[in-house]
Amino acid sequence: MGAENLQPVNPLLDKRFVSAFVDGVIKTTSLMASTQVVVGKPTVETQFQAKGDVAGMVGMVFGQMKGTMSISFSKEAIFQIVENMLGEKNTEINASVTDAVGEMTNQIYGTAKTTLNQMGYAFEMAIPSVIQGTFTISKHHSGATLVIPFNLSNGSTFFVDITVIM
Repeated sequence: MGAENLQPVNPLLDKRFVSAFVDGVIKTTSLMASTQVVVGKPTVETQFQAKGDVAGMVGMVFGQMKGTMSISFSKEAIFQIVENMLGEKNTEINASVTDAVGEMTNQIYGTAKTTLNQMGYAFEMAIPSVIQGTFTISKHHSGATLVIPFNLSNGSTFFVDITVIM
């Protein structure tokens, strides 16, 4: 059975495309960090705004489709995840925290990529970058970004941003 023929429609409008990333977050946080998340209501932004203190970002390319997936953590969110993952309590962003962000980004994208490729996409694996501190990402395109919040039991939130340009 071959992959289905994909239509040139913005995939952010395809619930299955978005679900691949949501499922990637749920599976990764559960398996890697014994952490349950509650998915919030997605929104669309036309201007990127940093939502956390540290973020992981990975590029996505498939044919003419290009984009990024970023995951932005507040200190409270990533400290909770790292504590659950490694048993370490942190009060500042350090090498183990940024390593965890990079690994979480890699695993979430890898999980989503596997699902998406089974749907007929052909995304390649990419190396994530980790950004910390106050940052701004300037866009040189007119595409929109889908922002999905994820809430943790300690009341903190982290965000997955998916931008796709056709």
